[in-house]
Amino acid sequence: MKRSSTWRAPLTVLTGATLLFSGCAAENDKGQTRSVGHETQELRKCGNGVCDRNETCSSCPRDCTCGTGGTGGAGGTSGSGGSSGSSATGGGAGSGSGVCGSTAAPAAHYDHVVVFSFENRTWSNVGLGFSTSTMPYLHSLASQCSFFSDWTETNTQQDSLTQYIGETSGVDNPNIVNDCNPSTTCRSTDDNIFRQVRIAGGTARSYVEGATTGCSASGNAAKHIPALYYFGGYTDATGTHNDHDFCNTEVRPYAEFDPNNLPTYAFVTPTLCNDGHDCGDATVDAWASANIQRVLDSAAYKAGKTAVFVWYDEDHPVPNLQIAPTSHRGDITQTGIGTHAALLKTIEDLLGVPFMNQGQLPSATDLRAVLGI
Repeated sequence: MKRSSTWRAPLTVLTGATLLFSGCAAENDKGQTRSVGHETQELRKCGNGVCDRNETCSSCPRDCTCGTGGTGGAGGTSGSGGSSGSSATGGGAGSGSGVCGSTAAPAAHYDHVVVFSFENRTWSNVGLGFSTSTMPYLHSLASQCSFFSDWTETNTQQDSLTQYIGETSGVDNPNIVNDCNPSTTCRSTDDNIFRQVRIAGGTARSYVEGATTGCSASGNAAKHIPALYYFGGYTDATGTHNDHDFCNTEVRPYAEFDPNNLPTYAFVTPTLCNDGHDCGDATVDAWASANIQRVLDSAAYKAGKTAVFVWYDEDHPVPNLQIAPTSHRGDITQTGIGTHAALLKTIEDLLGVPFMNQGQLPSATDLRAVLGI
């Protein structure tokens, strides 16, 4: 998305009123103008379609969808979440029902983190908490899990690639601006989450929808696959390496993504249509329903040690969604703490890898306590 032509509507809450966001036009990376639709955000009250923080299943059953088994799940335990019980709380594929809000203590460390990446929206585009009409699946997840109404990307003046590198390294890197393709002049040598997981003995994977071979952006776009840009050298107990040496092993076709055999860290890049870059919100929501729900239905998620993040690259305030069995429900209204760097720092903590002391990470907030994960 070209920054010079992006209109950013301020996020405003008016008591006793209804906010109407009229349609706006945004320019994609090819210079074409597209409509991003009309969205209405109603006052936060029972009946607005959002399970707000002060609402419960009993006080507002119209907005709050809760399973019959409570936090433990029907037939389940009070351990790692309501989704571990019967289908009454786990929900069928595409429902997203009962996946967060457990009162159990969160795991000290998580076995798996999955990041699903999407493109070029602000909250005013998609409706705060996602629109009930155009994005019902993501709205259902947002009503049960956590999202921040204020979220900031790595660099508000730059394009996609800067945000993807910032999300995986914490660095606002001047060498990878303007969505350049990987080359000797467009690359990062910074430490990154893929290297961290690798050194710790875990498995890091980037799954690319559209690709058919390893280390490839075929059928997709390199600027949305951050692992393709890491060329830093480092030494660990096994010897001296370059990040790019692992590209063929770690950057894989999305067809290989298996919710029943998750890597330690997975970064998922849908096609340019399915991530919202070239297609509308309804397409994004349908893809999310078919693909994110597979992870939420998995034994790994139900065991309580898998976290899933819906991540948009830009624009402020950037849509976001944090999903884990113990995630708090609804909008987290604290401002200034929700950032791409904060998410990366949180992921480092979840996986038990050292915090990288670079870029925006030292001043970023670890969001685990705020999220309840």
